[in-house]
Amino acid sequence: MTMFSSRDLTPRMMVLGLVIQQHDTVAGVDRRLADQFASARFTRGSAHKNLPSLAEKGYVRLIKKGPPEEPTLDCFEATDKGIELFRGWLRRTELPPAIRDTLQCKLEFLQREDLAMLIQIVHDEEQAYTAACDIARSRVLGEQRSRRARERPLDWRVRLRSIQSKDEANLWSLMSQRLERLGDELETLLDEVSDASAGGG
Repeated sequence: MTMFSSRDLTPRMMVLGLVIQQHDTVAGVDRRLADQFASARFTRGSAHKNLPSLAEKGYVRLIKKGPPEEPTLDCFEATDKGIELFRGWLRRTELPPAIRDTLQCKLEFLQREDLAMLIQIVHDEEQAYTAACDIARSRVLGEQRSRRARERPLDWRVRLRSIQSKDEANLWSLMSQRLERLGDELETLLDEVSDASAGGG
């Protein structure tokens, strides 16, 4: 399930952002995409697919060619044109934001006989979000303890990472609460449907 507009969070834009962070090989960008955006579950090989097309459009350039049999070792860096495109994406606001949510679509197409199955899906996803929230909160606490123990001058990037982790925990928590409420309402609906069927309605 995703709460992001596909226009806002594409593998292509994330690949470009990672190359702007640091020049890297195709394999390196794919690895960082999986590590830094694990919850987005981008398709494996997104860098392999997107870097050549980004290069064709002048957003990145090849700075070191890998062996012919190992195209994943080709190394790319961002161009000024690519940085300008990415900064435009970073600063763009779309109001209201587009939301493409899988459960909202399933509710639209739901048939009466699918109701019990969807309730189970909602409960399973609620548990998954709760678990993700717990993991993110543990990471936030660990980062806070680590920062206090180091007693070094504030590094804004480290602090930003901590804020990002806290926001991630809040996102998982909100989604878990939303699914809990949705599950309760769907269960009430199922009871009403069952009572109506038992009464001949």
